[in-house]
Amino acid sequence: MWSFNQYFWFIIKIKRILMKTLITFLIILFISSISAKSQTCEDLLKAVKSNDKNKVEQLLKTVNPNCTYKGLIQPRTPLGMASLNGNLPIAKLLFSAGAKTSYRYKNDASALMIAAQNSHFEFSKYLITKGADVNQKISGDGTPLMSAVKGNNSEIVKLFLKEGANPNSEVEGDGNPIQLAGASGNIEILKLLLSSNGDIDKETIGDGTALIQASVKGDLAMVEALVSLGADVNKKSDRDGNPLIVASKRGHLEIVKFLVNKGADVNAFVSGDETPLIGAAWNGHLETVKFLVDKGADINKSVRDSYSILSEKRSALKMAKRGNHQEVISYLVDKGAVR
Repeated sequence: MWSFNQYFWFIIKIKRILMKTLITFLIILFISSISAKSQTCEDLLKAVKSNDKNKVEQLLKTVNPNCTYKGLIQPRTPLGMASLNGNLPIAKLLFSAGAKTSYRYKNDASALMIAAQNSHFEFSKYLITKGADVNQKISGDGTPLMSAVKGNNSEIVKLFLKEGANPNSEVEGDGNPIQLAGASGNIEILKLLLSSNGDIDKETIGDGTALIQASVKGDLAMVEALVSLGADVNKKSDRDGNPLIVASKRGHLEIVKFLVNKGADVNAFVSGDETPLIGAAWNGHLETVKFLVDKGADINKSVRDSYSILSEKRSALKMAKRGNHQEVISYLVDKGAVR
């Protein structure tokens, strides 16, 4: 039997051992905490950006795969960065660590949008199997299908359409897939969208229609394709004009001739814009002015822009004078312009 003193000192000794163990544990925990803090989302993004699979695997032991970095590096999520590179092995590491396709920073593009715009077909396909939404809308980026159109990748466009992407989906300020196809000049992609019930005259305020976009670009081949596929040559878009107006303003004479020969109204007016003749005269396109007048454009027609602060009246002669286009002024006066 132990005496009281022996019990007392035994308990004291046990307490000391426990205290040392606890202190050691706390020190280890503290050091681990500091180490974890030193391994940040920025480190993970840099590792993903440089395609360093081993470092990514190491960092994922302490860094959240769904972290967002608020600095200058973009994309600002690990999965977004992997999407930019199209690095499937790293993406699989991120998903195995718990990455979600829905995570992104504020209004940054989604991982699927990034992959599509950079023409990473297999990566895009993989993201869809992980739940990426082919119809997600993000202001400033549009939809994944719009990203695929911007990336000029017909295979990804086919993939998204097969997975249920809406070819008529629009995001104000970003356009719609059909309109973007018109601007891109890619007739194959245009036909793919139309074959999936795309509306060839689909309009988005601020961007117009596909035919307006092709006319702005001066892309005669796309203009011809759109009209042959049924695009309305007289379709008006509030503040964006119509195909003939935008082509006339830019002096795209061959497109102007084609549209007029296909029935475009030479005296059309859209609020927030001009008539074809006023637009051509204002910008000094003499040959376009001559063609429009020969085709019956009203030389003295004046219009009021209801969106202008001054709500001024405009005519071909008045706007030619404003632009100081002397040859156009002389021609219009010779043809009887009086105001």
